[in-house]
Amino acid sequence: AFGLFLLGTGFALTGAFHSLALLALTVLVWTVGEIVHSPVSQAYVAALAPPHLRGRYQGAFGMTWGIGLVLAPVLGTRLFAWNEVVLWAACGVLGMFAAGLVLAGPGEKYAFPT
Repeated sequence: AFGLFLLGTGFALTGAFHSLALLALTVLVWTVGEIVHSPVSQAYVAALAPPHLRGRYQGAFGMTWGIGLVLAPVLGTRLFAWNEVVLWAACGVLGMFAAGLVLAGPGEKYAFPT
C-alpha cells in the first residue's frame, strides 16, 4: 500500500512542479514507490488466490499490466492534450485508490505464508 501511495503521490506532483530539480524529486518519489511495490505485488496476488487458482490470478495480474502498456500511451496522451492537470491528478487519485484497496484487502484469511 505504501508503494502505491508513493507512486500516486509522485505522479500527482509531476503536474504541480515545473523546475528540473522538483521534477527530478517526483521521479525519485515514484521510483521509490515502484521499488517498494513491485517485489511484493506478485506475492500479494498469490496470497489472495486460492491455491488451485494461483496461475489464473497471476495470469490476470500480468495481463492487466499488458493492457495498461497498450492503452496508457493512447489514453494518456489524449488526456494530457486535453488537460495535463487532470492527467496528473488522475494518476494521484488512482494511486491512492489502489493503496486503499490493498489496505482494505481480505485481511487475515489470506495472510502471507511465513
